[in-house]
Amino acid sequence: MIVILHKESGQPLLEFPGETLAGASLDHAVLLGADLRGRDLRGAYLRGVDLCQADLRNAVLDGADLREADITLATLGGTSLNGANLADARLQAINLEIVGPAHTDFTGSELTRVNLKNSNLAGCTFSDAEMRRVDLTHCDLSWALLAGANLTEANLSYSNLRDANFSYAMLLSALFNDADLRGANLRHTELTAAVLNGVQLSDADLTRAHLSGTVIARCPDLHQAQGLDLLDYLNPSSIDMPSLRHSLNELSDELLEGLGLEPGEINALRSMHRAEHWS
Repeated sequence: MIVILHKESGQPLLEFPGETLAGASLDHAVLLGADLRGRDLRGAYLRGVDLCQADLRNAVLDGADLREADITLATLGGTSLNGANLADARLQAINLEIVGPAHTDFTGSELTRVNLKNSNLAGCTFSDAEMRRVDLTHCDLSWALLAGANLTEANLSYSNLRDANFSYAMLLSALFNDADLRGANLRHTELTAAVLNGVQLSDADLTRAHLSGTVIARCPDLHQAQGLDLLDYLNPSSIDMPSLRHSLNELSDELLEGLGLEPGEINALRSMHRAEHWS
């Protein structure tokens, strides 16, 4: 028999009649504040389970069913969730007890509509994860690996995305309001209909990123991004005057045309910019 204890009081929360929790059926169990450090929960059935404030450090939940689970305020440092199904789960404010990178591994996981806002996700891995409509607002995702992830309609506003790796990620209609993308790898990303509003882009690598209907607004350091001469375009995008005011002299005509400006408009903007500068 396995007894799951509370992480602080040591009181028993659940008794499971078996020798392993791998593959265990624990749907809708109440495990608030549970001590599950290092536990093997591979393939476990945990749909709708209450894991609020649980300690899951270094636990293995590969392939587990965590749909609609509540994992708010839990600690998942070094936890492996490879291929786990977390659709519609709540993971607000996870890993806040960890100072520095959390190294939670969500490789290949199903994270559709998951709420991860206000979390420490620094150094976490989301490679090839399904993250459609995920809420990643107010998160620390610095140095996170999101290569190949599907972030369609994801909200990454107000988050620290410095040095994160989004290469080959799907960012269709993703929302970046006041996000820090300095040093981020955005090579070969799909940015169709994405909104980059007030983001910081210095040293971000946009080589072969795909722009189509993309909105660029309030981005004064756009010209400091890398790979701007190697962008791919389909349909016109949008760029606002505050962004152009700071970057126009450093942006090529080819880039501006790719964003949807006509040659005559570009010439007029450059003339106006020179006149403002000289005055």
